[in-house]
Amino acid sequence: MTLGSPSSIFVLRNNDLGDVLVTTPLLAGLRLAFPNAKVSIGVGKWARSLLENNPDLDEIVDCNAPWHNKQNCNFPANSPKTFLAGLWYVLLSKESRFITKSRHSHGIDILGSRQGSWLLKRARIHHRFGVKGYAGGDDWCEDCVDFREDRNVAKAGLAFLALLDAKAEIEPRPRIFLNDGERLEAEGRWGERKEKSKRIILAPGGGFPEKCWGDDNFSTLLQIFLEQTDHKIAIIGSREDKKRVQANDPSPKPIRIENFCGELSLRQSAALVAQSDFVLSNSSLPMHLAGAFGIPSVTVLGEWYDSAQLHQRQWGYPEGLVLGKETSNGIPNLFEPEDVFNIYKKHANENHPRSL
Repeated sequence: MTLGSPSSIFVLRNNDLGDVLVTTPLLAGLRLAFPNAKVSIGVGKWARSLLENNPDLDEIVDCNAPWHNKQNCNFPANSPKTFLAGLWYVLLSKESRFITKSRHSHGIDILGSRQGSWLLKRARIHHRFGVKGYAGGDDWCEDCVDFREDRNVAKAGLAFLALLDAKAEIEPRPRIFLNDGERLEAEGRWGERKEKSKRIILAPGGGFPEKCWGDDNFSTLLQIFLEQTDHKIAIIGSREDKKRVQANDPSPKPIRIENFCGELSLRQSAALVAQSDFVLSNSSLPMHLAGAFGIPSVTVLGEWYDSAQLHQRQWGYPEGLVLGKETSNGIPNLFEPEDVFNIYKKHANENHPRSL
């Protein structure tokens, strides 16, 4: 179908940090395909800083909608209370009224939900696009991307371009735009580079405990790094992550561990990742930050996940590995810290031969 060139495009992504970051390839595609259109994105206040300085955006809109995010969803996804909270937000919230006044010609609900479709319709957006087969709302849309569990999430976002008859070739990799000052500040935190000593990011935090590899496992892994390498290790995360990992440096050398949990902004953490050599984390934002800057990584899954291979296809990056259970192939257990360290050595050597 031919829609004509959009005059104003509103992209809804009121979800968690990693979700917002993997939306940025679509924003790049929209800017390339429709250079004269106004491109706006609605995100929760927790994610705004990830999009600062993004040349593909004209406007970042506050959209603290109470569905499909960990930050302000107080009730189960399909509960009557969630239904009512979403309906109230769409009909009566100040943020919803602001979006309506903006008079966008096209709207994209990347997640694909009934509440998202309500919001786009409430905003009088005539051309609405969503996702069929995930969380509903497709009946309210002009056209939809089909949900496929085994498709990379960034590639699924880019599939909206075809629905708008857009011609743009975009790499499905997150984009975050750091300035020189942010990178220089991160260099100062890392300190002087020394021969055979590499910069390792350890990120033990995550959204839900059952999705995380575990504090004890990360502590053991950190101890192994301290005993078997000369690497500098930066621990990043929220204030709640500050005491997740504990280890003792056995050497008399200067301290090689810096625990920055709760001390850095999202952008400062991103800059620290950008200047690192390797990232080890749960399935969380640092995995996507590593992907944004092409940093080799190992993501270690918790008990909740049944297939590391599926997670790799959905969320992974070419230079990253995802480790976890593979129940369909008879691998029912999580990886041990010693195994993760050995896999790290092999993976780091393949990507950066000097990182051992």
